Amino acid sequence: MAIIFTSENFKSIFGSFLKSFRRFPLTLLCSLVATICVILIAKDELHSQVLVKIAATFVLFLPLFFSAEIFMERKQTPRFLILGLNIFAIITFYFFGFPEVVDIFNNKSFLIRFAVLVIVFHLLVSVAPFIFTKNSSGFWQYNKTLFINILTAFLYTFTLSAGLVLAVSGVQNLFEVKLVDDWFVYIWFGVNGFFNTLIFTSKLPALEQIDKETSYPLGLKFFTQYVLLPLVAIFLAILLAYEGKIILAWSLPKGWVSIMVLASAIFGILAFLLIYPLKNLNNWIQSYNKAYYWILIPLVGLMLVAICVRISQYGLTEPRYFVAMLAVWMLGISVYFSFSKVDNIKIIPLTLLLLGLIGIFAPYNAFQSSRKNQIGRMKEVLIKNKLLKAGKIIVPYNLKLDSINQDRLYAALEYLAESHPENLKDYLTEKQFDELTAEKNDFQRAQLIYKLTNLPQKKSFDKYKYFSVKRPSFYDLNKADFFVDSKEYGVEKEAIKIEKDSLSWKLEQNILTFIVGETEKVNFDINKFKNENSTELSIESITFEKETTKFSMKLLIESGNSNKGILENLQWKLFLTKK
Repeated sequence: MAIIFTSENFKSIFGSFLKSFRRFPLTLLCSLVATICVILIAKDELHSQVLVKIAATFVLFLPLFFSAEIFMERKQTPRFLILGLNIFAIITFYFFGFPEVVDIFNNKSFLIRFAVLVIVFHLLVSVAPFIFTKNSSGFWQYNKTLFINILTAFLYTFTLSAGLVLAVSGVQNLFEVKLVDDWFVYIWFGVNGFFNTLIFTSKLPALEQIDKETSYPLGLKFFTQYVLLPLVAIFLAILLAYEGKIILAWSLPKGWVSIMVLASAIFGILAFLLIYPLKNLNNWIQSYNKAYYWILIPLVGLMLVAICVRISQYGLTEPRYFVAMLAVWMLGISVYFSFSKVDNIKIIPLTLLLLGLIGIFAPYNAFQSSRKNQIGRMKEVLIKNKLLKAGKIIVPYNLKLDSINQDRLYAALEYLAESHPENLKDYLTEKQFDELTAEKNDFQRAQLIYKLTNLPQKKSFDKYKYFSVKRPSFYDLNKADFFVDSKEYGVEKEAIKIEKDSLSWKLEQNILTFIVGETEKVNFDINKFKNENSTELSIESITFEKETTKFSMKLLIESGNSNKGILENLQWKLFLTKK
């Protein structure tokens, strides 16, 4: 034990950490700010949206700052130019990259854009020091080091955080020491956030050392040979059998084939990259590299047919745009590695990175293209069936549409209501548009559009119903002593403190149960809402009252939806009055 805690060990650890601070100051600062914000958000459920914006911004730009600092080590461009561009990018994103809605997590377009940027910035990490450097061996060694460092940092921090949480729990229980629960938040997010980044960066060798590295971990070969390649073989066998089936049956491929082809491509390309240094040392690896991409070409063709059929039926959306783009990319990669004698593996992350940027920022990006496509399809059906009167959607009683027109119109309305409700403003009355945009949940907006336009709901919607109260200007507290809002705590809560008592709740089989003081249970039967499909319920219809030994309870069910008769996503308010 004494050997572990020697001064030499401490000097070595702190020396590597100090070196990491000097080498990646902006990366670690970015990680620190993001970690602090996430801790504050986790501590306070009433956190401000500004805090969420700061956290999201620094989480997103963490890999970008790392890419900039590792790129600057090559000294191929002025340092001030790279840093200036990164700082300008983060400021621009913070002030102009977020949607106007209060809750960014209910904005599907923003979440898709954010997710694609996260992938793009991580892909940039993999190529940053080799953008202007031709060194395939060094490029592979660099990415191998990143991969191993990520796994190592995760193992260190997860083990450390779990151990510290258990240690603090032991102190609390064994010595009866009262510690605030915030310590667990500090430990878990602090260690797995900032210290994870610190460990990752501290174990990254200098680029000069990586460029000279020639070793190949035997574990990677075994992992590829005995895990990845069997998975690739299984996926290819399934897909080739399915391709034979649809040829014999002369039928169109199902949408699921895209997922299978993508999975096969991910595992196959990963296997190709992991065994790349051995390609000239082993005949079976050379055979695999060539045969795999030849086999992938017809499967990508199958995927392209599937996504084209889907777009033809239901129109273009952002996910379909990116799936189609990935299919074209896989076709290009398959052709390149089937015929190329160079096999430049840097082209894989670099082209993916460029595709991600094109999908977000190009003139015909995913969002602009999808929006225009769906608006065009909607207008075509509305005009063809004479459903536009003075530019507004007017649906006659007992409207009947054929299946093709119904699919086109309904898919367009659902998409626009979910992702771009502002584009429906010209087609709705002012009252209809205000009611649509007042609903912040995208799924619930997609259902609400049918009620607002008086369109008959699809059969698939019969199992989904949404209800909400016509919200008053104020609620009558009626001398209540305590107030609990489900928006602050969620659907289920272990316990909150109300003076000396505890209060928890759960929803099971359409029964909302409150547990007062850990022993007294109060059940509210709300089964009657499972068939409700209205946004104008009265306060009286959603109010329930019951008594306990200590409180008079008044429950107001504000909104919710049912899925095949099961209530979910309830929002409610509870007023407690002491007896």
